[in-house]
Amino acid sequence: MASRPMAAVDRIVVDRTPWATRVAFLASGEVVELWVDAADRPSLVGAIALGRVTAVHSGLAAATVSIPGGEAFLVDRAVVEGERLVVQVVHDGIGPKRPVARTGVELSEGPVVLTPRMPGVGLSSSVRGKARRAGLKAALSAVVPDEVGLLVRAGGADRAADALVADAGRLLERWRAILNRADAADRPAWLEPPVPVIEAACRVAPGVEPEIDDSGRLFEACGAAEALALALARRVELPDGGELVIDPVEAGTLIDVNLPSGGGREGFRRANEIAALSALRQLRLRGIRGVVLLDLPRMTDGQARARITTLVTEMAAADTAKVHILGWTPGGMLELVREGVRRPLADDLLEPPAEPRLSPRAAAWAALTGLRREVARIARPRLVLAPVVAGWLDGPGRPILEAERHRLGHLTVAADPTLARDAFRVESED
Repeated sequence: MASRPMAAVDRIVVDRTPWATRVAFLASGEVVELWVDAADRPSLVGAIALGRVTAVHSGLAAATVSIPGGEAFLVDRAVVEGERLVVQVVHDGIGPKRPVARTGVELSEGPVVLTPRMPGVGLSSSVRGKARRAGLKAALSAVVPDEVGLLVRAGGADRAADALVADAGRLLERWRAILNRADAADRPAWLEPPVPVIEAACRVAPGVEPEIDDSGRLFEACGAAEALALALARRVELPDGGELVIDPVEAGTLIDVNLPSGGGREGFRRANEIAALSALRQLRLRGIRGVVLLDLPRMTDGQARARITTLVTEMAAADTAKVHILGWTPGGMLELVREGVRRPLADDLLEPPAEPRLSPRAAAWAALTGLRREVARIARPRLVLAPVVAGWLDGPGRPILEAERHRLGHLTVAADPTLARDAFRVESED
């Protein structure tokens, strides 16, 4: 059921081909997330590079940094043009937008995270007991330099102190090696290359062994191929009727909810809840990131809105990306922001939405307007149009065409397949 909360990922299926690796994450038998990592455009998230500042955008408090193979957008500290610095890619680029990088590098070893630019030792609240917390902090502080920070996540709550110290030591060695490689490089270079997709997938669900298949059969058998097709569709059917209509645009993603009529007030409330949770599942499945506006029909009941906000917040907690529920807009839409780091599926698998273009009807109007400007010097005019525009004038637009023929005394229309829809020529038949 679409209203069931998301469970933790307990299975990872990997389909490898020479051109792309597809990864399906499953929870209790349901595909909840999909990655496609193209061989010609792999994810750069997590990679560490020596970069050089090529431009400073003071109005945006940001800068452009050259990295191997291109540029990244730096957002976390002030820099000067020409400066060399170590950066880590934290968001893949989408379409023409550059990847996002930061100087606040993070290195992880199991539950231990090294933060070279953020000093101090921090422990997850899952690490309990004053004596244990004090002992861990003392042990870790003894091996970490003052200018380097360290964080122990929840997964290290029951890990022995000497094991955490060993993890910290390996991270420090790794950081020193990165700095040595940076000192030896004379141009932008990878200090740690992009993380292989299977390794990155294992970090999503530590302890889950990926099932790797090169035939594609396992990807289909687990339902991932079907889920991928659904994740690329504009319209998604809801389990109890109705549909979601999902439209990504430059500034965010709009999701319209169409519900069937009937069912009474309680049925309508329940249908809206199912639609909201189904929409949230689609965000994760598609890897959508950024601002999302969910348009649920006639959601004016404050109590019903609060219920949906609670359900969505609870489900969002299981997402691998941070999801911020911003609340209801004055226009009645539920607004949220998903902080995904990888490219959405659509960016690799779908063509960008086409630019708006004139309908054949509007293009015919524009051509006839142009004809009126030029016809004074032509006795027997011929209007040459794109086939689809000429076809409209020969069909629904025939009354307009006949009126112009009567007004001008003579007018023929010809089709030229080399013309764009908004182009035309006025010729003389003499």
